[in-house]
Amino acid sequence: MKEISLGQGLDTIIFGLSRPEVLELLGEPTEVEPMDGDDESGAMEAWHYDNHHLSLSFEEDCNWRLTSITTASPEVLFEGIDLIGLSQGEVMEQMEVFNLGDFELEDLSTEVVPNQSLASNSDFSLNLFFDHDVLTEIQWGPYWDDETEMPLWPE
Repeated sequence: MKEISLGQGLDTIIFGLSRPEVLELLGEPTEVEPMDGDDESGAMEAWHYDNHHLSLSFEEDCNWRLTSITTASPEVLFEGIDLIGLSQGEVMEQMEVFNLGDFELEDLSTEVVPNQSLASNSDFSLNLFFDHDVLTEIQWGPYWDDETEMPLWPE
């Protein structure tokens, strides 16, 4: 089992790692997905590791360092609990137990993909994605310095 550490990473996969450091830890990704930047942010790159149910994102604005992890794996634990597959109500109750404060809820539904929602907490750089009221993905990143708008890399 692997344990999510808010602001830090996932076990030895620590925020702020370079792409070569991640390659050394996990090997070649199943897919590399480049994403163009916009006026507010530079380019990004997502590395998908299908066998681990992980996606790792690197940002040009952060010198191509690891800035977010997304998992859909029921083997990844959050405070010792497997949250993947729980209902939105059950997950949000756990967030209260963990004393993580308020989450902003957003409906992401479209005609093509109905019943999608996101619960996000910017204080903890945490996003919870729900499909038909069931948690399907957890995404988290390093904590951010609001003044510099840059990540606070783990030690």
